[in-house]
Amino acid sequence: MRGFSNKKGRFIAYQTVFLFFLLFLSWYALGLPAIPLVQAVLLGVALIIGLVGIFFGLLASLGLSLLALFLFGSLLIWGMVANWTFPLSVLEIAVWMLIFLAAAIITGLIQRLVAQTVEEHQEMVGKFDELVTIDEVTGFSNEKRLLFDLEEELSRSRRTGVPFSLMLIEVKYLDSFSQLYGRNETDYLLSSLAAILREHTRLTDRKFRLDQGDQGSGTFAVILNNSLEEGAEVVHAKLEKLMQTHILENKKKQVTLTIAFGISQYADDVSDHMELVKRAKQELDQYIQ
Repeated sequence: MRGFSNKKGRFIAYQTVFLFFLLFLSWYALGLPAIPLVQAVLLGVALIIGLVGIFFGLLASLGLSLLALFLFGSLLIWGMVANWTFPLSVLEIAVWMLIFLAAAIITGLIQRLVAQTVEEHQEMVGKFDELVTIDEVTGFSNEKRLLFDLEEELSRSRRTGVPFSLMLIEVKYLDSFSQLYGRNETDYLLSSLAAILREHTRLTDRKFRLDQGDQGSGTFAVILNNSLEEGAEVVHAKLEKLMQTHILENKKKQVTLTIAFGISQYADDVSDHMELVKRAKQELDQYIQ
């Protein structure tokens, strides 16, 4: 939503600048003539109607233009009663009334078109984000893909009886690390841990990075295919040893990491794939390194 508001605000600013530019260009093309007071006031009213259309839409600008026409007409009637000579001809009065309506309709329709365009763009971006299942930092699939693959793996195990395990791996205090060393070092840390996971798990084991906020999280998941709990524990012990220390990208310092693990095993009493995630998260939360 913030991106939508920012884009919409920019479009409104562009329209406003363009409107003033057209007015100045028209005035310049006429040789910068002096504008009589009455016509200057009417031009200002038309400009205000246009700005309301740009900022608030068609209904608001039409309402303001009708109010302006009512006041303008009342002024003309009062002038006739008071025997006051209005410094505009009948044709000029009709033209200014049309200008009020045109300013309301044109700017209101443009504002509606711009709003629809920005909204459609935002919707397309949202759909694109839903289709993207790859985490940019690690190259792993994301959490949406994890849940899909986990459900698929659970169905396969129920049909064939082939076991599998789900392993969750969390880098504790990642926020503190990011505040201390910055975004680039954090991304380097995550990509380094991802490289360890690739190198020390099988090609058939599917790897994921869980989502959390705009920058993601420090939690990884691995579906260990055809793996009993004993096999998962062997992988866990190996990964825990390899992930305990990390050398910064600038090579100036080695840091000690706190890594937590949570493992859940396919069993007949597992109701669904979310039950596997829940069990692994419970063990992850209780893990002591």
